[in-house]
Amino acid sequence: MIALNKDTVGPRLILEVKEISKSFPGVQALDRVDMDVREGEVHALLGENGSGKSTLTKCIVGAYQKDSGTILYDGKETSFSSPTESFRQGISVIYQERSLIPKFTVEQNIFLGDEMQVSGLLSEKNMRKRFRSLCESYGFDLSPDEKIFRLGVAQQKVVEIMKALSRNSRVVIMDEPTASLSKEESDHLFKIISQLKSKGISILYITHILEEVFRITDRITVLRDGRKVSTLNTAETDREEIVNLMVGEVFHDIEDISSSANYDLPPVISVKNIQKLPRVRDISFEVYPGEVLGITGLTGSGKTELARAIFGAEKADSGEIIVEGKRVNLSSPVDAINAGIALIPEDRKSDGLIMLFEVFKNITLPSISDFTAMPGMILTKREYVKANEYRERLNIRLASIHQQTKFLSGGNQQKVVIAKWLLTNPKLLVMDEATQGIDVKAKSEIYSIVRELAENGFSVIFISSEVPEVRRVSDRILVIADGEVVGEFKRGARQDEILKKALSGKQEHLDNQVVS
Repeated sequence: MIALNKDTVGPRLILEVKEISKSFPGVQALDRVDMDVREGEVHALLGENGSGKSTLTKCIVGAYQKDSGTILYDGKETSFSSPTESFRQGISVIYQERSLIPKFTVEQNIFLGDEMQVSGLLSEKNMRKRFRSLCESYGFDLSPDEKIFRLGVAQQKVVEIMKALSRNSRVVIMDEPTASLSKEESDHLFKIISQLKSKGISILYITHILEEVFRITDRITVLRDGRKVSTLNTAETDREEIVNLMVGEVFHDIEDISSSANYDLPPVISVKNIQKLPRVRDISFEVYPGEVLGITGLTGSGKTELARAIFGAEKADSGEIIVEGKRVNLSSPVDAINAGIALIPEDRKSDGLIMLFEVFKNITLPSISDFTAMPGMILTKREYVKANEYRERLNIRLASIHQQTKFLSGGNQQKVVIAKWLLTNPKLLVMDEATQGIDVKAKSEIYSIVRELAENGFSVIFISSEVPEVRRVSDRILVIADGEVVGEFKRGARQDEILKKALSGKQEHLDNQVVS
């Protein structure tokens, strides 16, 4: 393994960032960050959520413009104006969310925007020849005429890699590439990464899964609070050192708030041995009246899949759910709503709201039968009254309840989602990444809403990848890793202990994990 001494002679640098800084209103996202990637290496970029990983990569490829600092690509100072420009210059990004066109074929997706032409005409023959050459060079086995929507998640990942290689990419940035893959699919991806490395292609690998880091990477750079903490040779460090670098030594106490959980009463919901492979494996827990149960874990740990199973959006393979002492069959969200379960989904724009609807229509939609006098007749004035009531209750800031929801800020959109489900008077509210993509003030308001709900007797499951906010709002915290509960903590547990449990993923007896 190559030492980190600057005088060491080794593989040439393909990408360097020097003193990169980037700020947003009220937030210093990057503070003079240095990092370099060598030709033909797999370099891990690690850090907690909010550490600056995504911001750094977006500055590199031109999605964000840096405030200061220097980027050198292939030895030359550069500043890409857009991801399209960096892509054309040989830097590709494979995002966690896939960016393929489902109804296009594999070949059409690979050459989209870079179609081969002869005398101004599309050359399907040359594209097919290039496609086959890629398959032979890297051992890919895909039909060029297969439609994307017919492919599995792992195969779609391969298509995105082929798309990057078709442009002769020299650096491939992979953002949580195994988050939606099974173990077998991940193993296949690692083999492809090894092939890319052997051909001199550099990989900047962003992940939370330390097992992957120690399996496939050469070096590791750790960010914390927008600053680079260290760059280490993978072979010369271990899991404990990396976790300590990511977590740091400063821990902030949670606010002194009283708990409204009533553990003397029967649980509102009991989840028993729920399994939804490959992401949820035999999970059991209870939620009590007035309790906020926090669930945290890394990306890909199974949190969202668990939430969807509880809400009936994905039917569980096995196990049972008991609501107020009665077993319920949740084959669809309608079953869950009828059982008194509501879900604030991870993606509010796609799954939680109809963006072109007026605000009042989104709020009343799940309860529309309460606003219907007879078939086909909706009591609109009653809708207005109720929507305004929840607007005031949740402090939703907008021009009018008739405003289209798409024009609201992210935080206010999230409040609309909360309002529409509170209107159904649920027994249990499941909140999946409820503060994702909203500003600090809106986050604080969401936290207050959660605690107010608990004080009023609601039961809440608060799911988040951000340990500090789970600590802030929860009466009890479950940690999930690889689809299993690996730790349980009481209010007041230290942030580093919770995060270390999420990172280690090792199952231990829960009695040893409860911290007063």
